[in-house]
Amino acid sequence: MTWPDHPPARVAARRETYFFLSYAHSVPLSVAPRPDTEYWVSRFFQDLCAAVQRVATRGGGRDAGFFDGQVSPGADFRQTLTEALSLAHVFVPLHSPNYFRNAWALGERESFRSRLTRLAPAQAERHLLPVLWLPLPSWGDRPETTQALDLVPDADDRADYAENGLRALCKLSAYRRQYESVLAALAERIVTVTESQPLARSRAAPLASHPVAEGDGPALVVTALTDHAPWRPYAGQHELAVADYVAATAERLGLPTRVVDLPAARVLAPESPTVVLVDAATGAAAARAALDGLPRWVVPLVIATGHARGVSAPESIAGTLQDAGFPRILPARAIDEFERYAPLLVTEARKQFLRHGPVDPPAGPAVPRPSLRPARPPDSGAGLPPVRSFDTMRGKDER
Repeated sequence: MTWPDHPPARVAARRETYFFLSYAHSVPLSVAPRPDTEYWVSRFFQDLCAAVQRVATRGGGRDAGFFDGQVSPGADFRQTLTEALSLAHVFVPLHSPNYFRNAWALGERESFRSRLTRLAPAQAERHLLPVLWLPLPSWGDRPETTQALDLVPDADDRADYAENGLRALCKLSAYRRQYESVLAALAERIVTVTESQPLARSRAAPLASHPVAEGDGPALVVTALTDHAPWRPYAGQHELAVADYVAATAERLGLPTRVVDLPAARVLAPESPTVVLVDAATGAAAARAALDGLPRWVVPLVIATGHARGVSAPESIAGTLQDAGFPRILPARAIDEFERYAPLLVTEARKQFLRHGPVDPPAGPAVPRPSLRPARPPDSGAGLPPVRSFDTMRGKDER
């Protein structure tokens, strides 16, 4: 899979990188302040870039590394990360229990692997250098875990790394020496692989959410109530339509997602968490009529890019939808408000669905609950003594 003779200008202008850092998100990067998990990933990325730059001998045409914290929130994440995966020489996944449940992270891995198909298996595996970010349960051991631990030559440092994971070593000053040891070993391997066996520029397969065998329930449904298709109220600031942006936010959190039109959402919503993005130009009465009959767990967000701060029409729409039984979220006018609300929409839609959604058991024969009581015929209780209440038993004892 070779790069075309004339790659896209935006890709051709970008520099190659020694490594691409992949990890499982807890919240999207547009949220500020970032949570503890993302902070330490960013800190580790910066430390690893510095370590690679110290070791590199022929890095004049390459940047040290790439991770998605460098992507502006308004960019097309899928396209931007696919391009970055096409220019990296080593893939560094931060393994944690959540990594193997995160469809987006696994999609990054599969996208990079698509560039290795022409290499011998042993040679291809050199370009994947996993890191044990958080300890995995004993029943979740994988070959990549052994590969991550074998990277560290010192037995004592390797034991601390295996027991605590690299995030703890990064956070705690008591483990600073062990952290530096793992960091140096990883940087040395990245540079060795890149400079002795560089990958030719090649197009990675488009980044897609890799299916996870044990999903976290039904897919999130995202739709829009507007006369514009695709709807880009923040054109010039966002490459993505607003529905696609919310879907990308959910997918980076590891949630399967579908972007559909409103009639399809009406079919799917009774069995799915659902977000509806409402164009404020629709008006309160029309918005209520359009969403009438949708389940109460559907979460609407009114987007009002053309309405100034003092204009109450968007709030009126949100209040009307609240009166109809939907959760209320303040309208989004500016792009920073929309970016801040996107993860809240995903979280709220999941929460509302779990609270109010269907709880019917799956179709099929009922399975009796296990019991430790000895089996007996249904009428075998006829000869048993009657059950006495606590008060009856206490009265007898007092006499």
